[in-house]
Amino acid sequence: MTRTRAALPAPEGTSVGEAARYAATHARQVFLTDWNWKTALLSAAFRMAVWPATKLTGARLVAAGSLRGMAIEFVFRLAIGGFWGSLLQAFATAQPAWLAGLLMVGILPAGAHGLEYAVLRAGGATRAGAVTVVSAAFSALSFAVNWALMRKGILMTSRGGASLGTDLRRIFGMAGRGPCPGDSLGDA
Repeated sequence: MTRTRAALPAPEGTSVGEAARYAATHARQVFLTDWNWKTALLSAAFRMAVWPATKLTGARLVAAGSLRGMAIEFVFRLAIGGFWGSLLQAFATAQPAWLAGLLMVGILPAGAHGLEYAVLRAGGATRAGAVTVVSAAFSALSFAVNWALMRKGILMTSRGGASLGTDLRRIFGMAGRGPCPGDSLGDA
């Protein structure tokens, strides 16, 4: 017997409620089958690029503990970046766009970072509040950029997604000289 994939929400005109119901009732599809490897890879690569800046406090960058921490961060960002990217992708075309954006950029990161704060406090971390605020601000910015790109059809890994190379050319094209041909796929 051949397994069939659940139908994805309609690409245009899907309400925020429909997108939320779809994500909740098709979690396996959203988070595993449609795991967004592009956002996972870019999230991990970006975090590794800024890793040396976290060591400006005097800690050795090339010490066993630092390298272990970097490896843990890389694997964690691969996993979480793909899951968050999958959720962003599920809401990429939801309407009204302002409500979907508020949910994706504000409410979801706030909830995740509330949990992060609780875990840091429970673990006895110092400066848990400050760390959480900085982390939340960074996540909100990252979510906003990724969600806006997905609304334009960039960084999508399901239905009609382009190659990562094509996506990167479109991103750099938008940053360097304005929108590239085909960037009218959606409003940010």
